[in-house]
Amino acid sequence: MKDKDLGTAGTGFHDWYWQRISAVFLLLTIPVLMGLLLLTYNGNISFHSLNTWFTHPISKTLSNLFLFALLTHMWTGLKVIIEDYVHTTAARAVVLNILLILLVGFAMYMSYFIWAEISYTFNCIPCGGK
Repeated sequence: MKDKDLGTAGTGFHDWYWQRISAVFLLLTIPVLMGLLLLTYNGNISFHSLNTWFTHPISKTLSNLFLFALLTHMWTGLKVIIEDYVHTTAARAVVLNILLILLVGFAMYMSYFIWAEISYTFNCIPCGGK
């Protein structure tokens, strides 16, 4: 039996590689985000200072990198699953294109909201209107 849809190299290495790279990045960043959430919940970091930190351009860049890694991980994993279980080429192309459009739309939507705060200060209820 011949393997199918292994990419242009015929090995499937490209999907495996990007899945592992994005997984390592997510493995490094998710504990940091969970730690910030826990420190904020415990009161060690005020919500206002956390908000100030997240409005810094470096934090926004890291947030976009996290979003890119998350969506790359999702795309690669779902693409492999769809290629394995959707057997007709036309149906596979339709499902993959719909998935790609949804993920790109989500990336644009989230990137807009990550960078939209650059022009104004976010007023939050827990900050006390600071």
